[in-house]
Amino acid sequence: MTDTLTFVDADGHVLEPATAMRDFAPPGFEDRVWRIEPDATGAEILHIDDMEPMDTAVMALAGTAGVDEDLRRKMHAGDFRYSDLPDHCWDAAARLAVLDTDGISHSVLHATMLLGFQGLRTHEFVAAQSRTFNDWLSDLCSRGQGRLHGVANLPQRDPAAAAAEIRRVADLPGIVGVQLRPNPAIEGHHFNHPMYDPIWQACSDTGLPLGFHPLLAADLPGAIRGMHLNRLGTSEIPVQEQEDFGSDNIYFAQALGNPADMMNTVMFLTAGGVLQRFPDLRCVFLESNGGWIVPLLERLDHHARIYEWDVPWLAGAMPSEFFRRQCWISFDADESTLCFTARSELVGADRIVWASDFPHPDAKYPGTTAELADNLAELPWADQQRIAGGNAAELYGLQLD
Repeated sequence: MTDTLTFVDADGHVLEPATAMRDFAPPGFEDRVWRIEPDATGAEILHIDDMEPMDTAVMALAGTAGVDEDLRRKMHAGDFRYSDLPDHCWDAAARLAVLDTDGISHSVLHATMLLGFQGLRTHEFVAAQSRTFNDWLSDLCSRGQGRLHGVANLPQRDPAAAAAEIRRVADLPGIVGVQLRPNPAIEGHHFNHPMYDPIWQACSDTGLPLGFHPLLAADLPGAIRGMHLNRLGTSEIPVQEQEDFGSDNIYFAQALGNPADMMNTVMFLTAGGVLQRFPDLRCVFLESNGGWIVPLLERLDHHARIYEWDVPWLAGAMPSEFFRRQCWISFDADESTLCFTARSELVGADRIVWASDFPHPDAKYPGTTAELADNLAELPWADQQRIAGGNAAELYGLQLD
């Protein structure tokens, strides 16, 4: 089955390279953007603007997909150099070889570490770092033989700067979308506040889809900080007291924080009037599993009928209608609720994409496409084709062979 479906990975990742960002930095920011340099002891240290220098050893954990158990333990313990990670973390040719191993036709690539580091930096620097990463990513994708596609970072605490960057990257080779964290980054204002309108308008004008991608960090307002999931003192992995990241564990912060923030985002976009006011805005919700979307939309619709006075702008329309019209949601290849969601009239097979999360620790490699094909087997063939690759190609404007 895997050789007859065309697979498009809607959410793969790059890891940020040690030194290459400098070559893409705006003038004056060459020694302020992301860079990893050895200290006097040989330890690799991350430098970003005025951030306290950070030992990168534990960051190697982000590239553990496909490694053997002994090496994974070393990475967990912080006994592995970040710069010694496999080239497929940041090299186009090596990534293409990974795609070929799993029979993946195209991959849409997102940042890893630079999903964060926005909360404590100045607006000016965050805009420069976003631009630097986006230009580097565009360059990488330009060497991907038309199979690698980039999603640009945005300085989301500054909606005007984010809108300007959306319009700029729309002309960059290989960039097919933009992304935000599902965190209303301006404290106290959810995504239906008019202050975010420049972002929605820029995406609408350029046609770039907007992905919401979570991070298990507490540098922005949201569920992880609000539910105090970030400082538990339970992890055996070495943890640094680092305010920019702000979390001392993966399990609790990611397992609950990611879907909680994403549900909040879905609610304010669909029921809060954003998609209603911006009918050309297209959104995809990533890396939070997908099994919760049907009951959430069912609940939002139910509340819209019973408590219509709280959402008068809907004027009888249902939140699920806006999801069906303008949104997609990502599933992991092995999720048990995938086929159930594909059959639901609230979502449907045409609103589902899948993601590998490669090369992160929870990525199944090799074998993710075989796992997905097995999971889809009970659906009609046309639905299998859409979920395997057709929906992502439509969302991101990809030309499939």
